Amino acid sequence: MLINYANPMAMSCWYLDRLGIDVVGLCYSVQGTSRMLARRLGVEHDEVRYLVAGINHQAWFLRFEYGTEDLYPWLRQVMARRHLGGSPFGEGSTDRGDHSEADRGESDYEGAQERVRTEIMAAFGYFHTESSHHASEYLPYFRKSSALVDEMLPVRWDDYQVCAAHDAGDHTAALLTRLKRELTPSVEYGATIINAVETDEPGVVYGNVADHGLIDNFPSGCCVEVPCLVDGNGVQPTAIGALPPQCAAMNRTNINVQELAVEAALTGERQHVYHAVMLDPLTGTILTLGQVREMTDKLFAAESQWLPDIAPAGLVALPDVPVRSTRRSGEHETMRSTSQATDRRTTARRQPV
Repeated sequence: MLINYANPMAMSCWYLDRLGIDVVGLCYSVQGTSRMLARRLGVEHDEVRYLVAGINHQAWFLRFEYGTEDLYPWLRQVMARRHLGGSPFGEGSTDRGDHSEADRGESDYEGAQERVRTEIMAAFGYFHTESSHHASEYLPYFRKSSALVDEMLPVRWDDYQVCAAHDAGDHTAALLTRLKRELTPSVEYGATIINAVETDEPGVVYGNVADHGLIDNFPSGCCVEVPCLVDGNGVQPTAIGALPPQCAAMNRTNINVQELAVEAALTGERQHVYHAVMLDPLTGTILTLGQVREMTDKLFAAESQWLPDIAPAGLVALPDVPVRSTRRSGEHETMRSTSQATDRRTTARRQPV
């Protein structure tokens, strides 16, 4: 079994599954968001019951309950009052990237700026798992202009800058020292999976796995995020049935992009990369088809050493395309992960799929 923590999560896991690799992708968004919502409502997280399903960075809290009480009516009221009635930014600390902690509190990454996710819940009925920063990246509504970005997300969060700050200081060394001293589980699922597989002690995680009969209104084979039982038999996903149609429809706009990116990685078909970017909901809001192609050629040129088949080394970058400042907060991480994955494509794509 391969445990994947790298982004782009859904694309990477879908690609690896197509190669016949037993893979489960892990993210901290379900753990983090469920704790944030419990804090917001003033209830103990361990006493909350919830069910989540969808795709990574866009999975939905289908149920959020305290005992037999449905917390959604209260949640809608509390979140609307806090994030839609006035300032979009509440009290919170500056995020340092320590997303594995159980009680990390409110920050500019999660909790303090939740207007985007609250508007999504008001429009589509359900709260979803990823921060408002990432949530805004996968939809056409929130980053149409720099002014709108400043209005919806007034405090900038950039994962690359957060990680670079770790590398520049002694944060990583201090974290490693503390982990060796305490060696206690975090909210991450990796240790739970290893323990369950090795000892046959059952556990439950939210994993990113291939959709073979798990979500009825998704295309077969795509990568979904669902609850999974783990024991000595490995990771066993739970069948959810159909998502609410509006939630599934939103997810499918991103599944379309993921599918074309996976096909490009498997076949080396350069045109599918253009197709994937053209169908990205946010990109289509900002750029024309011609600008998308020019931008993608520049990305090919910048990453040509990692893409010897699909982007020849002699490719020359085209001039800058005038684009409004709507850059995605995780773009450095995404490009880096994509490059690492596709660097292995040259030999892997020739294997039987």
